[in-house]
Amino acid sequence: MIKLENDTMLIELKEDGAELTKIFNKKTQLDYLWNADNAFWGRHAPILFPTVGRLVDDTYYVDGEAFHLPQHGFARDREFQVVELLKDKCILELSADEKSRLVYPYAFHLTVSYTLLEDGVHVEYQVENKDKKRIYFSIGAHPAFNVPLVEGTTFNDYYLDFDAEEELESLVLEGPYRSGKLRRIKEEKTAELALNYDLFANDALIFEGLRANKIAIRSKKHPHFVSVDFPNFPFVGIWTKEKDTPFLCIEPWYGIADGVGSPVELRDKAGIEQLEPEAIFTANYTIQVG
Repeated sequence: MIKLENDTMLIELKEDGAELTKIFNKKTQLDYLWNADNAFWGRHAPILFPTVGRLVDDTYYVDGEAFHLPQHGFARDREFQVVELLKDKCILELSADEKSRLVYPYAFHLTVSYTLLEDGVHVEYQVENKDKKRIYFSIGAHPAFNVPLVEGTTFNDYYLDFDAEEELESLVLEGPYRSGKLRRIKEEKTAELALNYDLFANDALIFEGLRANKIAIRSKKHPHFVSVDFPNFPFVGIWTKEKDTPFLCIEPWYGIADGVGSPVELRDKAGIEQLEPEAIFTANYTIQVG
């Protein structure tokens, strides 16, 4: 387990999946990140690469050749290498190898960096095209946060603060795939959305093109919060499981699940990113707690 610590914050992460496993604030004495209890969901904050969401039949094509990937790709289940470790920063890397080429036929170099802040952690992704041709990929984050945050409160005591008035229209899922429909979550523009489990009866809420790209989990019963700031990410998923699940995920994505139908060429997949040889893609988000 890797630890980064300063006067106010402690985070932990692991080389397996380059996954955050703990976000602890010394001032509030609160753990903000979900503990990966297998009774509900056995992950903390997996990295989604080289696909986000589910592929139809777990299949996609590259120039007519079929390849197969599970939901959210393979990076979350691969061991990364630590290439830099300081008191307040850790950089981990994953490169293409014979195993990855069986399911993803591109040469890539993925770098994940965590930088400790006074009130949270800054996360940056870099994808470098090491191939001789254009590559296609998606990448996303999937951190889960403890909700409720403090004893004596329930899931329904919390709300989402979108930092700006938004048209809250969610992409509708049909099973694990996009149906092509939209569902209006609230009739009027709003900056707040009260949490309840019924919101997630049809799986995740998925928003595209938010104005602010910043979402906080707050309660009117106490001052504590967790906020995710994800500039430039085109999609964000909000997800929890069945009733009484004590966490909520805020998931910034460059990519999206397949639509209902048949497997497609990766280059034609909705939300796919493309990268020319030697080019580098970067994305970042920040988790703030208090």
